[in-house]
Amino acid sequence: MIAYLEGHVLRSEDNLIVLKTSGGVGYAVHVSKHLSVKVSPEEFLTLHIYTNVREDDLSLYGFLSLDEKELFTMLIKTSGVGPKLGLAVISVLSPRQLVNAVHQGNAESFSQVPGIGKKTAAKLCLDLKDQLKRHPILNFESGLEAGSETGVTTTSKEVDTVFSALKNLGYSEKEILAVLRESGSLEEPFELRLKKALSLLTPLR
Repeated sequence: MIAYLEGHVLRSEDNLIVLKTSGGVGYAVHVSKHLSVKVSPEEFLTLHIYTNVREDDLSLYGFLSLDEKELFTMLIKTSGVGPKLGLAVISVLSPRQLVNAVHQGNAESFSQVPGIGKKTAAKLCLDLKDQLKRHPILNFESGLEAGSETGVTTTSKEVDTVFSALKNLGYSEKEILAVLRESGSLEEPFELRLKKALSLLTPLR
């Protein structure tokens, strides 16, 4: 099963690119509309691949990050949402917009996607919220986004720095995410945010 590809773009069209690897093989990869419009011929690209296998078809779906691929995988686990519809969602909503919509229960956001009605949109919100509780995606968590209703004003880069430090200290992802929303703002230096996070984590152990 193909999980990763890198190479030069031979051509791109609506939601599809042909990627030529160093071995000279060209792969047709379904991608979001944003990506297919952005890339240009001969551009070097690395993609995380979801391989969809059916009796009559083998299709590749490509994503720039593992987080985006994971969101896509969550989407297609929802009843009635196949790979093409899942890609349509990602083409309309950015990963951050998607996660925000789920956390806020904003089913209307999904209704913008062609082929998704109100009933499917509501089901998507509920199913994805449950999946994100079990497997939070740090880089797109709305609670960690600047200006969110939880009051955190930390950028994803700075949150990642604190997250990595805590991870290296042996804390689990679940423990870290539980306290990051209270670990400080942009006005506080990294050391202070890390110290605050540690003070919140220590009673949990």
